[in-house]
Amino acid sequence: MVLLAALWLCPLAAAQSSDFIVYPAKGQSSAQQRRDRAECHVWAVDQTGFDPSTATPPASTVTTTTQQGQAVGSGALVRGGARGAAVGAVGGAIGGNAGKGAAIGAATGALIGGMRHREATRPQTISQTNPAYSEYQAKQNRYQRATKACLSARGYIVE
Repeated sequence: MVLLAALWLCPLAAAQSSDFIVYPAKGQSSAQQRRDRAECHVWAVDQTGFDPSTATPPASTVTTTTQQGQAVGSGALVRGGARGAAVGAVGGAIGGNAGKGAAIGAATGALIGGMRHREATRPQTISQTNPAYSEYQAKQNRYQRATKACLSARGYIVE
């Protein structure tokens, strides 16, 4: 009876946890595929101690307090513009028009300054900010390997 309940509940869990493609190489029916996937899910959880249908990845911890993309008011545009104007004035003086070079340099510098600021304040990915994510990922990979091994043993091609 427990196996029947697992067969009804686990296809959803198995579908959520597998990012691989399963081909029925021995002509297994759709019903057989669902049973095999459910049974392999239960087996993989038993082997690895990891159930992706109930596990939640660690929350991200963002190390910056500035909102992503907020460059206006930070001074990044002004600093970038000033640097660009100085460089542009020198380049423009060499080319014969220091004023035009300074204007182009200021616009370019402001753009680059804003881009640098956005990059510096962009929240990092979970794996970069939370060491527990690496452990979660390793458990998930082990579960997927176990599931693939089980399905392969039952006559499926798993990619």
